[in-house]
Amino acid sequence: MELGTLPEWFTACAEVLAVCTALFLPRYTAFRERRASYERMHRVLAGLLNELMRDLGDAEAGAGVDPSKLESAEELGLYLKASYFALSSPREIALRDEAEGIYRALLKPGADVAALRREVAAL
Repeated sequence: MELGTLPEWFTACAEVLAVCTALFLPRYTAFRERRASYERMHRVLAGLLNELMRDLGDAEAGAGVDPSKLESAEELGLYLKASYFALSSPREIALRDEAEGIYRALLKPGADVAALRREVAAL
């Protein structure tokens, strides 16, 4: 039995690597896109929640303001409603549900903003 020449071995190895790359590259690319989507959603939700908490702190200085009427509260509410229909990943859905719980707690009268700020940091 003849093993073949060295260039034939290099060619065979290159073909095997090309097939492996063709099979697994789309899967790895999809994984990276899902991870990037989750991280992007996390940044957006944390930013919107922090903006709402900042606006609530400003509104408490001028008491008598309805928290649900703040522009940042409306923006976050719209984002949560739109993401309800767009999400399919269980991790993203869990993140959205957790953020919605914090959002609802922030809109309640007498919300403990300091405790909720810690929850957002742990989000």
